[in-house]
Amino acid sequence: MPLDHFTICVPEGKLEEMVSWLLAANACFGFKEMLRPVLHVVGMGEDRPYFWVFSDPTTEATEAQIKEWRKQHIAFTVDTREQLDQWYEAAMKAGGEDNGKPGPRFEYHTGYYGAFVRDPVCGINFEAVWRDVAAMRESKS
Repeated sequence: MPLDHFTICVPEGKLEEMVSWLLAANACFGFKEMLRPVLHVVGMGEDRPYFWVFSDPTTEATEAQIKEWRKQHIAFTVDTREQLDQWYEAAMKAGGEDNGKPGPRFEYHTGYYGAFVRDPVCGINFEAVWRDVAAMRESKS
């Protein structure tokens, strides 16, 4: 069953900062802001909103909450290694924190190529993944 949409929650006052970082980091995918149906909610995606950011006035950036955000992991699928490299560079240029440079991740499986960047707002671990389907098939033969 494919995922339809999801929401991340950021502290009040951090919505615009998170949206700006996501748009800059993911522009190479055609990722854009699509709508703001209510105050403090932004829907983003390529052709439909599937990535939502909600700014919750009751969520504070306490030390405990920051530790929780840093446990989160969100991965985007890319079409090519070049697109993954572009994503990594854009995410870093937009203020992200390196959490794993682009490269093969043999410990996951053959043909897995990924990069990891923590956003500068909450420290969520974002990843871009490219899978070499031909290499994956060969390893199963």
